[in-house]
Parts: sequence; C-alpha cells; structure tokens
Amino acid sequence: MVPRTSTETTVGQLVVGAIMLGCAAAGPFPSPVPLLFVIAAVGTANAAFDLMRTFGSALLGGVAVASVGLAAVPFATCSNDRFTDVFTCAGDAPTWHMTGSVLVAGLSGASLVLARIAGTASVDQRLARIQEDLNAMRGRR
Repeated sequence: MVPRTSTETTVGQLVVGAIMLGCAAAGPFPSPVPLLFVIAAVGTANAAFDLMRTFGSALLGGVAVASVGLAAVPFATCSNDRFTDVFTCAGDAPTWHMTGSVLVAGLSGASLVLARIAGTASVDQRLARIQEDLNAMRGRR
C-alpha cells in the first residue's frame, strides 16, 4: 500500500467538494437533493482539516444515510394522489431525485474514505515524530 500524504487527500477532498457544489448548482435535481449536496460539501470541507475531521465525517455519514433513505420516497409519494405536493412529481422528477440521492450518498462515502485516509496518515506522522524524538533522547545518553 502506498502511503498518502495529507496534501493528496486534501486535493481529493477539494475535488469531491467541487463536484458536490457543481451538482447542487447545475444539476437537474429537484428539491431537497441540492440541499443534500451543499450539506455534504460542507462536511467535506470540514473533513479536510484535522481539527474538524470528526464533525465533517459525522455530517457526511448523516447525509449519506439521509440520501439513501430519501432515494425512493418520491416514487412512493407520487404514486398516491394525496401526497403529490410533497415532492415534484412531473416528468422525470422522481428519477432525477433518486439519481441525485444516490449520487450524493456515493460522493459522501468517497469523502468519508478520504477523511479516513487523511486521519490515518496524520496519526502515522505524529507517531513517526514521537519515535524520532524518543530515538534522539536515547542517543543523547
């Protein structure tokens, strides 16, 4: 396995976040999918930094779970005339809703993986510094 630096994972997080924001701004997704993309992008931005990695990962996990849960809801609500005002039911809106929900869940998962890699690399770097300090202290005696 090739060790990754925090710079590589930060660039990966930047790319995933840009894709999320692009999908929110330019995608043909009905509400609330663009909001899920924006929340996931905020989680991705937080997960890129050591201090906020836990909060960002929690936010990304929540968005992924919510996206999976919301993926098929328009198909259920649009099949009943009573709930057609909850989600947009015209044309391909339910299909785009499901597509966007699955896409935001996948991108959130990818960002979670990058956050985990960055966290592991950060811990490895700290342990290496501690080991160097211990070796330096042993060499002085």
